[in-house]
Amino acid sequence: MNFEDAIAFLQELGKFGIHVGLERSLALSRETGKPEQSFPIVHVAGTNGKGSVAAMIESILRACGFHVGLFTSPHLSSYTERIRVGGRPISKERFAGLMTELEPIFEKIAEDPALGPPTEFEMGTAMAFLNFAYEKVDFAVVEVGLGGRLDSTNIVMPKVSAITNISMEHTGILGNTLEAIAGEKAGIIKQGVPVVIGRQDSSVLTVIEEIAREKDAQAVVFGRDIDCRRKSWSMEGQSFSVRVGTHVYDSLEIPLVGAHQVENASIAVGVIEALRQLGVDIGEPALKAGLQLVSWPGRLEVLQREPLVVIDGAHNEGGIRKLAEAIPEITDGRPVTAVVGISRDKPGDKMVSEISKFAHTFIATQALSSRTGVLEPKDLAELALKEGLQAETVGDPFQAVDRGLERVGRDGALVVCGSIYLVGNVRKHLLQTAGEFPMSRRIVIFVGAYGSGKTEVALNYAKLLRSRGKEVAICDFDIVNPYFRSREAASALKDLGIDVISSNPGLEAADLPSISATVLRAFHEPTLGVVFDVGGDPVGARALSGFRRQFQASGYDMFFVLNTNRPFTQDVDSAREMLESIETMSQLSVTGIVSNTHLGKETTADDVLRGIKVSESLGRELDLPLVFACADHDVAGSISNSLGTRLVKLDLHMCPPWERIS
Repeated sequence: MNFEDAIAFLQELGKFGIHVGLERSLALSRETGKPEQSFPIVHVAGTNGKGSVAAMIESILRACGFHVGLFTSPHLSSYTERIRVGGRPISKERFAGLMTELEPIFEKIAEDPALGPPTEFEMGTAMAFLNFAYEKVDFAVVEVGLGGRLDSTNIVMPKVSAITNISMEHTGILGNTLEAIAGEKAGIIKQGVPVVIGRQDSSVLTVIEEIAREKDAQAVVFGRDIDCRRKSWSMEGQSFSVRVGTHVYDSLEIPLVGAHQVENASIAVGVIEALRQLGVDIGEPALKAGLQLVSWPGRLEVLQREPLVVIDGAHNEGGIRKLAEAIPEITDGRPVTAVVGISRDKPGDKMVSEISKFAHTFIATQALSSRTGVLEPKDLAELALKEGLQAETVGDPFQAVDRGLERVGRDGALVVCGSIYLVGNVRKHLLQTAGEFPMSRRIVIFVGAYGSGKTEVALNYAKLLRSRGKEVAICDFDIVNPYFRSREAASALKDLGIDVISSNPGLEAADLPSISATVLRAFHEPTLGVVFDVGGDPVGARALSGFRRQFQASGYDMFFVLNTNRPFTQDVDSAREMLESIETMSQLSVTGIVSNTHLGKETTADDVLRGIKVSESLGRELDLPLVFACADHDVAGSISNSLGTRLVKLDLHMCPPWERIS
């Protein structure tokens, strides 16, 4: 089966609903050769924060050099996000291949009347374990789906377990009291396996510690064995220290916002310390680097600063309360418009009450789909009106966030929350449309096929960053092509206050594979915005691989510039092949697409629009945002504003040698 068939098959299993119990998962394990026993595991349960903790642990282990698998749920926009190896989602081809392999096993189990058909989540879990075994991971970090004791992930025997903060959820399945829910989640504790426990109500902690004693499992408890001190915070992230036992980890940083993420990081550090006590070699530099690089999209994520756009997948009362506590630190007094969608099984009245503590305006909407259904937007709006908010209803989530952007203008703040499904629906749309200029990391790399126009795009991007008051340098990494190199515009750029880093002194005009050691400025100056203009095709991208560790340690965006008028990127299939070849050669990941279809001076509006169409299709195929499209000023003036992405007007700097005036 292909990917679409595999997803359809998996989603069809949703009709069987949620059936707790480990019998089907154990049967899947037996039939696939017990793959979960072939690698060490960290198992993470809880109500709020378990995904963040899992992501932090995975990032630290990966920074240490381990080949790491990560299994989380739900996903934001593509099921492939749930199964990651080396920080990257499973490919659609591998996904389809594994589901093809699992289909006859599913049929065999489904025919057994004592078992019945495995559920969607049970099949997804089996696929993750099988993929991790095939990938020969050194570690897997596994997030519990629902509860713990009877969750399909609970067939594992982990090295360390973790239980984050517990609150009321899924009462119809887990129980009607905090103590009952705690008992279910503590069901992941295994005989003799240490467990790290997050901040809990006293009654919850009593239940968990009692189960840990019964299992002779060392309990490391936040507030007793672990504590943290938050030092500084901003929209860029936070710094803090953590004590685990007598060991103090100081000068730690995470790029995530919200005081609760510091507590989550403390739990992750507690897990890492437990692994170290078990003999796993994890150095403190790797721990720091892993925390600095952690990425957990959709959780108090800042997507734009002009205007401020924040999305958060908080989907219960406790999560929304954490959001309400964090918003004042992020918005700095800006009036807040909240776009809200809530699932039917959640306490909508209590969640809206928490949202009323930070929002001025409320736009009620709904996710395109939800496992349990959605609260009607009109009912949400009525709840908001009762809380004294200005409220309106916009049923379509994309129109709702567009309406929200209209309401906030340039000086307000837009917050999208209430459902991970809603956040997943609109995240890419906001990455493509919110603000006149995309928000990016400090280091931005432009790659593409030869003739894509990436040098022109890189130069204009550097100028736009500079116009916003940033200290900027452009790094000419084109060591293959003797034409159209950004170093040729060095004089004009320096007049604008933009430094140009190119080949070694005296070799600037040479067609030699030479990169100046001054490129290290890009990684060592934390206030410097750096734009990398990289040589065309996979051959040109090879230069990046020698600095991949520096890029990974500093964080980066890598934008693929697509010109569909070039012979090797004329359609989605060829563009995808080029993009993936560049990723393979550079050993870095593309994070966004730039549409730059042109024919030099012969470019028309139709060229630009056709390029956007292909770029959007490529973005859907690879789950990447189309961060902006390009056109020169004359052509841009004839193009409608309703493109579904930003349009950047280019000043042209490059021309072929035969057009230059000597």
